[in-house]
Amino acid sequence: MNIEYLKYFAELAKLQHYGKAAKALNISQPGLSHAIKTLEDEYGVPLFQKEGRNVSLSRYGKELMQDVEEILDAYLRMEERVAGLRTEEKTVRIGTVYPLAAGTIPHMLREFGATFPFIIYNRLTPEIEEGLLDGKYDIGFCSELLKSEELEYYPLRESYIAAAVPEGHPLEGKENITLKEAAKYPQVMFSRTSGFRSLQEQIFAEQGIQVKPVCEAEEIEVITGLVENGFGISILPYMDIVRLHHITAIPVQTSSWKSKFYIARRKYGIRTAQEEAFFQHWRK
Repeated sequence: MNIEYLKYFAELAKLQHYGKAAKALNISQPGLSHAIKTLEDEYGVPLFQKEGRNVSLSRYGKELMQDVEEILDAYLRMEERVAGLRTEEKTVRIGTVYPLAAGTIPHMLREFGATFPFIIYNRLTPEIEEGLLDGKYDIGFCSELLKSEELEYYPLRESYIAAAVPEGHPLEGKENITLKEAAKYPQVMFSRTSGFRSLQEQIFAEQGIQVKPVCEAEEIEVITGLVENGFGISILPYMDIVRLHHITAIPVQTSSWKSKFYIARRKYGIRTAQEEAFFQHWRK
């Protein structure tokens, strides 16, 4: 199907004269005749009938005209939409794991000098992978290697286990501590509905230490609030949100837990120059 030929067909049907239609379309009259003849050969029926010097739609042409008008209307809407996409600056959708959301990602965007509009979504790594694959996110920051061959990813930085302690706590001035030192103090832990709880239990179990939480919470904001207000300390993977509170994060020397954060995206996709530059700036 040739859209231009359908436009010619519609114009000729409106003006009912080859010379006038050709002039309105800014093409030659033989060119218009060729287009109409091509359509008639393609559909196997005459589309116009002569009426002196003019032409009018045949009964076949009248039936076809209804579909042609719908097709041309849809094509016009599509052209307008595409033109809008070309002129509208693309919003970059960023999916990130929570430890990076509050500090690292805003810092990276500021350091790069990003001028593109963006939205940040807090998600778990499996959700980020799924979102990248189905086009929901343009760039992802995750805490595990992604398995799909349709994605590319690069290590960003390592994470570590830290003890979050309130200001004025006896451990506050230490550069690092052992897990046994940390276990002497009341523990604020994630509730069992949080994925971080099993990690906390694993960290203590590796050292043969049993602890009983003095209180629990599902969200990191609540954990940091409880620590800040003196209910206890918390052993957790270092998260940027700790810096937003009156809390000190002390590396736990004896924990063997290690993790890396990655920047990821689909291998192929339509990207603005700024989005591409941002990704390339941080890939290592």
